[in-house]
Amino acid sequence: MKSFIAFISAFLPSALSADMLNAGTSLVKIQHDGHQREMLVRLPESYTTKKSYPVIFGFHGAGGPKEGYHRQLEHLVHKHDFISVSPQGISNARGITGWNGFEGHRISNTDDVGLVRKIITHLKKNASIDENRVYATGGSSGAIFCFRLAMETNLFAAIAPMRGAMIKRPPAPKNRPKISILLVCGSNDPLFKGGEQARGEVFYSAQQTMQVWAKNHGYEHSPRNLEAEEGIKITHFGSRKADHELLLYAVEDTGHRLGRGQMRLALDFMGKFFLRHSKSVTSKK
Repeated sequence: MKSFIAFISAFLPSALSADMLNAGTSLVKIQHDGHQREMLVRLPESYTTKKSYPVIFGFHGAGGPKEGYHRQLEHLVHKHDFISVSPQGISNARGITGWNGFEGHRISNTDDVGLVRKIITHLKKNASIDENRVYATGGSSGAIFCFRLAMETNLFAAIAPMRGAMIKRPPAPKNRPKISILLVCGSNDPLFKGGEQARGEVFYSAQQTMQVWAKNHGYEHSPRNLEAEEGIKITHFGSRKADHELLLYAVEDTGHRLGRGQMRLALDFMGKFFLRHSKSVTSKK
């Protein structure tokens, strides 16, 4: 894989220039917070500057490379004309790559929130994007980071954390701008149940995570189950007429790792979920 990336990088535009991004995959490099950060950006093959495109960020899990989510999001780029962005996390002292999901995180202490802001600024200058349709997903460490982005920015119309939950540290969501959230997690994943997963790191359970966001949104209705594929339980938190969706997508009898078929189903569901939501247009149920 390294040799492949080295090969394509010689022919791809660099973020160090002002060149516009083109259809296909680009290896982008941005200097931020004392580090040169890399990401793979994929534009649809039919890309044209005559229209604006929705953007999906994919944040890998702890120890994972950027190529992982780049491959996983390829299907949605082809099917729905998303632009995908798959950044690389910084390695810590133990050589583990990940994301700064909260203050004092043991995996990373870099300014990853600032990096995301800088990436979006770069995309606005070098690609035709729809700023009202920017989304984020990620697995494990990347999922935790998605919640931090929802807590500290107003960049996204929706997020879809996978195989993770929200860290139980103050402040809890309160008076935050409303955002649509799809949380995907295996029902046997320790993070689904919450509690202390590492020393000093206590998580809300998946249910509690959605409940604290429902409270932030002012939704007081009891959760209700939606029709779903066999082996999947989808719970909706909020009223049927709510402008924002809060969905818990539980993969039953599955742990922290999702199988290939399970991940494909979740990604397909996520793509349709994202397309229902925009920061400027009321979502259609």
